[in-house]
Amino acid sequence: MIDRLRAPALLRAFRFIAHLEAVSWAGLLTGMILERAVPRYHDLGDRLVAVFGSVHGGLVIAFLALGLLVAAARGWRWPMYALGFAATIPPFATLAFDAWAHRTGRYALPPRGGAPADAAATAPNALRR
Repeated sequence: MIDRLRAPALLRAFRFIAHLEAVSWAGLLTGMILERAVPRYHDLGDRLVAVFGSVHGGLVIAFLALGLLVAAARGWRWPMYALGFAATIPPFATLAFDAWAHRTGRYALPPRGGAPADAAATAPNALRR
């Protein structure tokens, strides 16, 4: 089971969902602006909110579920997963979380039986990446 969690496809899916979640935020915010600030396009905004709201909710759930699997495979401790969970709240924060996790090496696979990835990434040399 752990070998399946270490598959690169799981990480690619997680990162892809992070980006789609940000796109759904854009659609949702566009709908909210049209619905409230542009009376002429209230109906369009209402439809966009309905569609993108549902899509966004599903993508958040997918991001959190895949995040649990990635956390298990990458050896993240619970604060790292909690940070990813918190990234689903502000608009576009999953993009920032993804970029940060990639840049700081949080996506690296830990050696089998070794230290967790987030512990290794906080070493002084890892901060220079």
